[in-house]
Amino acid sequence: MVSRYFTEDWHGFLSTPWLQIALALTSVVCGAIVGAEREKREKPAGLRTLILVCLGSTAFTMASFAFTSTTGDSGRVAAQIVTGIGFLGAGAILHGAGFVRGMTTAATIWASAATGMVVGIGYAGAGLGLSVLVRVVLSVALALEKRALGAARESRVELVFEVNGGKTRIQIEKIMDDYHVGWPLDAGEPAPNGTVRATFQCRLPRRHHREFLNELARLTQVKQMTELEK
Repeated sequence: MVSRYFTEDWHGFLSTPWLQIALALTSVVCGAIVGAEREKREKPAGLRTLILVCLGSTAFTMASFAFTSTTGDSGRVAAQIVTGIGFLGAGAILHGAGFVRGMTTAATIWASAATGMVVGIGYAGAGLGLSVLVRVVLSVALALEKRALGAARESRVELVFEVNGGKTRIQIEKIMDDYHVGWPLDAGEPAPNGTVRATFQCRLPRRHHREFLNELARLTQVKQMTELEK
């Protein structure tokens, strides 16, 4: 009996309103499974975002069955969900000179919407399986990517930058947070010419290490950068 909930369409053995309530709650769980991993890694689309994406897709899909008494106009609503989620995913992608970020976040939003649609048509078990699979892919792919990028490179970086009313330090620390540099920025007192000398430890995969230093070098307020190998 329990296996039916994982393999069959819930429309066959649940009635209104319990069917809709069960599917909505299942979509929340599906979104949370993936969202928790994104939240842990401090990505723009975290726990709340992916729960709402999954729940919204489920709600729209369930609403499509209300247009007629039989099959509903599922195709038209599904098409609009796919179109709409594309705009949301595009908003998570950041473009800059020499880099593009947020592709994985956008793809995760897209996959969460697809999971919500699967739950919305009644296959809650399949939706749960998809959400678990998406989370496994995110975790395993990250581990493989780190291995492919090679061993982490550790160094000590020294910066000289203009104070600019404290704005430059905030910009530097924001870049450090984006790359998950675990060490704090150790800055001294401002010099008479308005610059500050600061140091920090850095341990990143080699490719990300170069990207990180390049972003720091692009700040016009950074006047000097010295990297000391450990």
